[in-house]
Amino acid sequence: MPFEDRFNLADDYLEHVDGVITGLPDDFIRSRYLGFLAISAVTAYELAIKDIIYRFSDQKHRALGELARSRFERLNGQIKLSDIRKRHIFSFGKKYCDRFDRELKSAEEAALSSRQGSVKSSYGNLIIWRHNFVHEGVWPNTATYGDLKTAYEHGKELIRCIDRAMRR
Repeated sequence: MPFEDRFNLADDYLEHVDGVITGLPDDFIRSRYLGFLAISAVTAYELAIKDIIYRFSDQKHRALGELARSRFERLNGQIKLSDIRKRHIFSFGKKYCDRFDRELKSAEEAALSSRQGSVKSSYGNLIIWRHNFVHEGVWPNTATYGDLKTAYEHGKELIRCIDRAMRR
């Protein structure tokens, strides 16, 4: 399955919530929607990262593909930017980590120059929001639905940077 397909469920959920969120009178219910959206987004990221790593590994060698599956099967919750760089991509060599850094730098510069915000900060915020919602049941008072949507789109771009870096 192409990694981009992993975003479909979260995209569909966002589309549904677009029509509902503004009409919600209760801040608590709104925060639950935002939390569930964050869970959907981060789950899509985790699955997409696995797909990219598996595809790359399979293309390198069948044995590497099997090794990658056993190592990355339990990737869940380990997709902070530092984990992606130091634990996942770097496992395949510095060359791929350098490529990822270049791709991410380019995406970051493009987003900042078009005044869309920081890809890295948005992605990191979404990971933190999801973690706090899942483990503490809280959504930050300052994070809006618009912030979540922007962070989700920036996160998808970060995943695309991984894909562009992890090519033979």
